[in-house]
Amino acid sequence: MMVEPSKNQLKAVKVLLSYQFDERVAKSFIARPLMIGVRNGKIRYIYLEGKRIMTLRPTDFCFTISIGAGKIILGSSEPPKYRVEVREDVEYRGDVMGIDVVSSDPTIRPGDEVVIVGKGDRILGVGKAKVPGFMMNSMGPGEVVRIREKVDRNG
Repeated sequence: MMVEPSKNQLKAVKVLLSYQFDERVAKSFIARPLMIGVRNGKIRYIYLEGKRIMTLRPTDFCFTISIGAGKIILGSSEPPKYRVEVREDVEYRGDVMGIDVVSSDPTIRPGDEVVIVGKGDRILGVGKAKVPGFMMNSMGPGEVVRIREKVDRNG
């Protein structure tokens, strides 16, 4: 069930996003008409325009992101921050391999949520980093990002 967040809940979301990303990204999310889903009295889901854009992992208090959240992150950060740029001539299924990485944010750590982009910062998907950003394009055929969600190329 979606509910409007209280001031304290919005503050908690902002602090968690600032920790996971940065203050600019956090402010960009908070400026939107967010709704929350509560489970057992705790924030679990973040909604925008009726669609779930983030889920809070209770194990580490970080958010998993959707395409909607990825677009907000792209709009509130400068390249290469939080991005993994990949070749666009490959059909990505479950993961991104090192040989397909054009460039990546060198500060990405394993487990970080990342936005997968093509040329011109065009969003292709979102996922979870498996290796540090500075090593991604040197990993050869190894998995570097586990894809959570892809943009549908057919519209």
